[in-house]
Amino acid sequence: MRLPDEDNERGISTPVIYTIVAVSALILIILAFVFISNNQNNANRGTVQAKATPSPEKSSEEEIGFSEGQKDIEALYKEHKLRSEDLDFWDMYQDNEPEILTEDSQSPEPSAESTPEPSTEPTDEEKAADGKHVLVSYMDGTQEWLEIDEDLPVNEYDFTKLKTKNGKMTYYDGNKKLSRLGIELSEDSGTVDFEALKEDGIDFVMLKVGERGYGTGLLSADINFTSNMEAAAKAGVDVGVYFCSQAVTVEEAVEEAKFVTDQLIPYDITYPVALRMESILSDTARTDILDAEQRTEIAEAFLNDVESAGYDPILYGERNFLLTEILPSELLKECEVWLTDQDPIPDYPYQFKMWEYAVGTTVSGVEKEVNMTISFVDYSRR
Repeated sequence: MRLPDEDNERGISTPVIYTIVAVSALILIILAFVFISNNQNNANRGTVQAKATPSPEKSSEEEIGFSEGQKDIEALYKEHKLRSEDLDFWDMYQDNEPEILTEDSQSPEPSAESTPEPSTEPTDEEKAADGKHVLVSYMDGTQEWLEIDEDLPVNEYDFTKLKTKNGKMTYYDGNKKLSRLGIELSEDSGTVDFEALKEDGIDFVMLKVGERGYGTGLLSADINFTSNMEAAAKAGVDVGVYFCSQAVTVEEAVEEAKFVTDQLIPYDITYPVALRMESILSDTARTDILDAEQRTEIAEAFLNDVESAGYDPILYGERNFLLTEILPSELLKECEVWLTDQDPIPDYPYQFKMWEYAVGTTVSGVEKEVNMTISFVDYSRR
């Protein structure tokens, strides 16, 4: 016979047993899941270690053990063969990349700019003494050393053979007189006694024919030209002439040459016909617009036409004009020069046939002061 309490204890213990079994089964399942997860993590760590330290005896795919995603990336790389320069964004960082010093770059060789070669350009003192340069001054006041053109004839005068007495210069070879003495005359000279000039040792005169106005451009004859020409011929004084040009074109130069040669038709001219292309220092002149090439063309036109008319052409000018205001290499190979230079010894490298060596000199027979010229050529014997 069962007691009531026994039945109650059996009814309660059966569910408890089931509960304990269920909990135990759940714990076993959890432990199994944890165990499996740990094994998977250990396998992954082994794969990473194998990738970091590959064995040289196995291929890269065997020892690295790529995961599925990694194999896809590797396949993409092998298929397209991409390089860093194919990706534009790499250029963004080139300027900021640190310089990697190698043995060669740590001690770079000095560049050519850091060790320039010494200049071979001669100094001003050397240029002044070498006989190959001449110092010129421009209208704006600047100066420059020019190299002497070896293709142009040079003057070979021995200036120790010059003798000056009472303002009159003579050039000798031993005891033989080689030069002739002349003066310039124009309406500004006043009245002239040519007989008195001849007795005072004047061998020839250079008479002004006329000029072109530096403002108006009009041609005009010198007022005293005709009377001076006739008086000089009567006294037996050799005559040359000069014209003051303000031509700005070749056509005007041809016009000036014709003006001069027309004036000379009635007379016997034994000395040259000179072209004077003078600058107007005190005012603006129409020729101020010309450059050296244009002046050269104008001078050539005038001198060629004078020569074609049967006269000896000559170009008048001071050294800076002759060296900078025209092109010596083009004009002075054939053209003779009448140099004006008041220095005791002219510093002009090229050949000149006549030399205006003094201005404002008084001579017998002339009312006003005159300019003195020595000619190294006796043109009357040509």
